[in-house]
Order: sequence, then C-alpha cells, then structure tokens
Amino acid sequence: MDKNKKPIIITIANEKGGVAKTTSAINIAAGLALREKNVLLVDIDSQTHLSNWLGFTFDGKPTVAELIHQTVAQFPINHTDFIRHNEKLNLDYIPATPMLAGAVTTLKVDQIDETTVFSRIFSDGYFKNYDFIIIDCCPSLDLRITNAVKCSDILLITVQADPIPYQGTDKMLKTLLRMKPTANIGEDVLILPTMAMNIQVSKAVLEAIYASYGKMVLPPIPFRASVKNSSANRTVLVKRTSDDVGRAYMKVVDVLIGGVNNG
Repeated sequence: MDKNKKPIIITIANEKGGVAKTTSAINIAAGLALREKNVLLVDIDSQTHLSNWLGFTFDGKPTVAELIHQTVAQFPINHTDFIRHNEKLNLDYIPATPMLAGAVTTLKVDQIDETTVFSRIFSDGYFKNYDFIIIDCCPSLDLRITNAVKCSDILLITVQADPIPYQGTDKMLKTLLRMKPTANIGEDVLILPTMAMNIQVSKAVLEAIYASYGKMVLPPIPFRASVKNSSANRTVLVKRTSDDVGRAYMKVVDVLIGGVNNG
C-alpha cells in the first residue's frame, strides 16, 4: 500500500430533503465499485435511509454515532468494529442509527475543534484502504454537515431540476462554502442536477443551473419511475445497463474518476 495514498472524500449535501442525496450516494458508490475502486459509504443521517437501503439491521456493533463519541472523548478506536460490508455492491459502509440525532451535542463538546472531528476520523491510516469515501448527509446545515464539508475533497450538491427545490440554491451554496473557504469552484465543489424531466419547466431549471454554475455542473440525472422503484426495492440502477438513470450515474462516476486522475 502506498504510504502517501489517501482516499478521496466526497460529501453529498443539500439542506433540503427529497433531492436524491441518498440515491446519488448509493449509485455513485456502486458505480465506483464497478470501476474496481475500494469504496466506503458513511451514513450521517439519523433517518438512516442509506443504512436501510444497504440492508443494515442492528447487530450490536458500534455505528457512526459511537465513532463520533469515541473520537471526541479521545478513546482508542478499533476501526474494523465500525465497518460493515455489502456483498451485493462490493463495498463497505458505516451505518447510522437514530442515536445519531444526538451527535451535534457530542460534537459541540470536542476539546480540539468541533468542526474537525470528521477530519481527524478519516485522517487515520486505516482509511488508506479505500480509494473513495462517500458521506451521505442529513437534510440540514448543522455541525455534522460542517464537519462533513470541511473534511471533504469534493463537495457534491444535488439540486432537483424543479423550480421550488431549486429556489435558495445560491444561498445554500454560499453557506456551504463558508464551511470550506479554500474550496475551488468547479473542482472541489460540484452540482449534480437530479430528477430532470422532459417537460418545459424542468428544462428551464436545468438551463438556469448551467447558466449559473457552468463548469461546476455534472451530467444531469433524469427522472424515471425506476428511481422510485429502486428506493422501494433497494436496487441499484448503475448495474442496469439498459436503464438511462443508471447510465447517467455512470457518466458522473467516470467524470469523478477522471477529475481525480487529472488532479
């Protein structure tokens, strides 16, 4: 293992719910695994949608809430205790439980820097086993998100191609950038349009996204019934070569890999 190697950390964020954060996290992670990358998914949402999708059931082992607590308390950490493996997708993950709702309080009592707890967690040499770490965020802008953004190499913001969810995107982006002022627009900060429909209003929003954010914008993800079905059935679209949503996510995967290789 290359001693200088470090994983690329991708934080997927938006303060709004229902904009395909978890769907994107799952499909991008699975797509990276299909490209033979070692991937770790991290669920930091106490609603646990990602963990549920991956089939997590409580097994008595520690979860991300305990990882945060042990880091803040400066306890010794055996990282393998926190890792689960999903055989179907060939990737690892750290699950969440509803206990994570108390993580903001835990982060606030950190004696070093309440905004760098995640940075300390993922700087451990154990995580050099991974090429990519993908953090699926909760729909908020609390201290969990500050930590996730600050530790990230790439901040990926999902934006639904619909007028109402699109409102406030610029304000949210400015808020997120204040969490990581050193970020390079178009390299470290990317916009992923989701749920793009073949109707005029959605096309207009997509045009506005390109006009406003230009080189930051990744290939858009179309809206199809398969997206809703995949969530209900816990299926992954990138494994379906006939599904245009899956193909769109693989385009995003290849852009991310290309950007890292060219970085």
